[in-house]
Order: sequence, then C-alpha cells, then structure tokens
Amino acid sequence: MAKGGKLMKLKSVLKKLNSFNKQSGARPSMSSIVATSDDSCANSGDLHPVYVGKSRRRYLISSDIIDHPLFKELAERSNDSSDTINVSCEVVLFEHLLWMLENADPQPESLDELVEFYAC
Repeated sequence: MAKGGKLMKLKSVLKKLNSFNKQSGARPSMSSIVATSDDSCANSGDLHPVYVGKSRRRYLISSDIIDHPLFKELAERSNDSSDTINVSCEVVLFEHLLWMLENADPQPESLDELVEFYAC
C-alpha cells in the first residue's frame, strides 16, 4: 500500500475509534500492558512476553489481550515458528493497538482491515 493510502487508512481507523470512544465513554487504562527490558516482571501473574518490531522491544501482555482475536491474528501473521510471541509491527502502531484493545473493543467486521493495517 502506498504511503498516502496507509495514512488515509490510519486517519479512517482513528476516526472510527474516536467516535466509538465518545459513545462508550472509554478511559485510558494500561493495566494489562507493561513495557520492559529486563526479567523483573516476567513472573507477574498472567503476563506473557511479546517481542515487537525490528528492535524486538519486549512487552509483558495479559492473557486478556493475547486471547483477543485481533491480537491472535496479528501474532499468527508475524509468526516465525519460535516459542516466543513476535509481532512484526512498528512499536508506535503496536502501542496504539494495545491502547485500542484496552479501551475500545474493535467491531468484528473491521478485524481483517485492522490486522492488515497493523501488520508490517
């Protein structure tokens, strides 16, 4: 997809998200997401390590997020057949995705479009 097309798609997704947030009164909450560079939180209950982007930035993600259909599909597309969860996505977009999954559950009819957008 051309740069201009991807920007337009981002604007469209953000508009949908903003209108959904206004309707639902969603508030920011990052309770199930932790960005970390060490193993200090590795055994924190139900958090799982996820490596994102070319830099393989490490996040500890709750099972609720990992079990979401959008996250599962994105991880499957990025799968490199290792035992770890790797996501081929820009870190900034991944953080936006996590925020969206925490605050505004995407509608099932838009899941394929969203996976295509976030996948690199």
